[in-house]
Amino acid sequence: MRESNVSGDQPIPVAPEPLVSVADLVEIAGRLAASTVMVAGGDRIDDLRLVESARDHGIIDRILLVGDPVRIARAVDEVGIEIDTQDIIAADGDDRIAAVTADRVRAGGIDIVLKGNISTPVLNRHMLPMAVRSTVSLVSVFDAAPIGGGRPIALTDAGVTTVCNFGRMVDLVRNAVDIAHVIMGLERPRVAILSANEKQISSLPSTWIGAKLTERHWPDAVVYGPLSLDLAIDPESVEVKGLPQIPAAREVAGQADVLVCPGIDAANILYKVVTAMIKYGQASLAGITVGLPVPYIILSRADTLQTRLESIALCSIYAQRCLRGQPDKKAPSKPTVTRTYRVLAVNPGSTSTKLALYANDECLQDTEVVHPPPAIGTPAERAAQVRQRAQLAHETLARWGVKDLDAVVGRGGFLPRPPGKLAGGTYVVAERREGHLVVDQDMVSAVLDHAEKDHASNLGIPIAAELARQLNVPAFAVDPVVVDEFIPEAEISGYAPIVRRSTSHALSVRAAARWAARAVGRPLEDIHLVVAHLGGGITVAAVRRGRMIDNNIALLGSGPFTPQRAGQLPMDELIALCYSGRFTQSELIEELTQRGGLQSYLGEHRMEVIEQRIEAGDDRARLVVDAMIYQIAKEIGAMVVAAGCDVEAIVLTGGLARSQRIRTGVRQRVGRLAPVMLFPGSLEMAAMAAGAVAVLSGSEPPRRYRPPTASYMTVHESAPP
Repeated sequence: MRESNVSGDQPIPVAPEPLVSVADLVEIAGRLAASTVMVAGGDRIDDLRLVESARDHGIIDRILLVGDPVRIARAVDEVGIEIDTQDIIAADGDDRIAAVTADRVRAGGIDIVLKGNISTPVLNRHMLPMAVRSTVSLVSVFDAAPIGGGRPIALTDAGVTTVCNFGRMVDLVRNAVDIAHVIMGLERPRVAILSANEKQISSLPSTWIGAKLTERHWPDAVVYGPLSLDLAIDPESVEVKGLPQIPAAREVAGQADVLVCPGIDAANILYKVVTAMIKYGQASLAGITVGLPVPYIILSRADTLQTRLESIALCSIYAQRCLRGQPDKKAPSKPTVTRTYRVLAVNPGSTSTKLALYANDECLQDTEVVHPPPAIGTPAERAAQVRQRAQLAHETLARWGVKDLDAVVGRGGFLPRPPGKLAGGTYVVAERREGHLVVDQDMVSAVLDHAEKDHASNLGIPIAAELARQLNVPAFAVDPVVVDEFIPEAEISGYAPIVRRSTSHALSVRAAARWAARAVGRPLEDIHLVVAHLGGGITVAAVRRGRMIDNNIALLGSGPFTPQRAGQLPMDELIALCYSGRFTQSELIEELTQRGGLQSYLGEHRMEVIEQRIEAGDDRARLVVDAMIYQIAKEIGAMVVAAGCDVEAIVLTGGLARSQRIRTGVRQRVGRLAPVMLFPGSLEMAAMAAGAVAVLSGSEPPRRYRPPTASYMTVHESAPP
């Protein structure tokens, strides 16, 4: 009898009964709705016999075979099974078979993919880009008489994950816990992080990773490590050796439901031990690859028919219980906003002004108006630019038919830093007090007349203030570029008169960090990340518990070169250049920030043009781009250390993250350090609107700017432009 709800309408999630044995998977799958399986390379007789057996058990009801139709038809005839001719999908060669399989999965209607007569690396190359989780992993469910008293236990990862850093191990735990919930029927599974020793040893990374995973908050599992295998599964070993009196240790030790191995070597050896027991009737095993839109089965030629059938049963249960009832990937949780706020975001650049209208997080309209480079050298010229661009925003709103707004938000520029540091958040530019609109004129004057550096973004706050006056609405600025949350160690430069102070793409970095935290399903304040904003400028930042504790100081600081900026240079040659007589101070700044990087080597900074040159065989362009990728990866590695090594993800964002060459190159170099998450393109307009909505809705408190001391203002007033 199949599981259903009383009314017979849509299935409703039912908490499954705890799994008693792996052999029961076939019977359980037969009671559920049958699945549709696609066999990539469907001309192998053993695979056809397997899927036919699964169909006989009621596990699957439709079989699609992809490959050479002549060879498939011959195999179908030999096995004597019934396959609808429409379910034989012609494809010539492994690469085409894999591409067709992936396309059909994207189109929907497929519950399980089974690797048949096709190269595993070729099929993986097409399947893995569809991943819906940051880590794709193999989870094996086994029972073996000598292990854990013969009860079902999950094991990971014996076949997919080759590098097990902290972030990857977090994902392995989450994937295995998912299987423990859905397949094994365990509400709060006990997870053992395995190692060679149950004590922390500095030279044995798996021990400190196990300890860090134990410290992490797990709402739906009990996780403890490091544990040796005997302490994880054998209560007698626990009695003999003993363990610290920690609640998680007492719950997990000797009775683990999930075994997370420190690497693929250890997991594969344990997996092979179990498969050896199967030959003697002492064990059963089934496997599923988790993290793709549908369960994916890669079977070994050495697997028994029973193991293969139980693996299909496991995947079918997962498909029916989980994937059809809810998305595989957790939807990022967002703050609840009970009403709709309409916010205009204004981002002034040197040759354009970006405008976007948001209703909460939905962009209703956006535009970028191009104009000649402005003259902003004198206070009068800057004031004129503010008026002109505010008028431009007015005209754009009229063209969009917008009459009512709840707020305006402007890009935060190089605000002179207050005493202490400038924290991240949403700053009030204008607000209503007792029925009147009050503008923070100290803030407007500080960025307009006393900015730390000349930059078009300095116009953002004054434009927002001007629009606030005209429209009688509040105005804000979110995460200015001078947000500084450096830890004390990061401030020490190596030369006492110079203090390292953060200058970064703080708006983009903090937005990408929030998105990554939602994707992980954890509060940003609980996790550690490395975020790389890759654009015309590059910021690589260590984000620890929501604070940007270190970065490369994006403008004339250090780190990688960019399309137009030089990045870190050898000091000896740089000092010589300063005294060469070729440049004044302002000319050298312009040289290094506008004619450095790719522009310096290739006479071109547009990545799409450079990539065309590479495709046409320009080896010089290839080398220079590869060098930029190398420097980005090197800086990411440094920030992994700054963040404490236990980072959950490396996050790439910005315009350069759209480049397949750059994405792939960075992934190849840093993928060993942590899972890589991607949010390509600019997040800045959305981040500005989100900051304003967070304050308007009361979900976040506003911040207020404190101007620097009078002596700072006096010094900067007298300084040359």
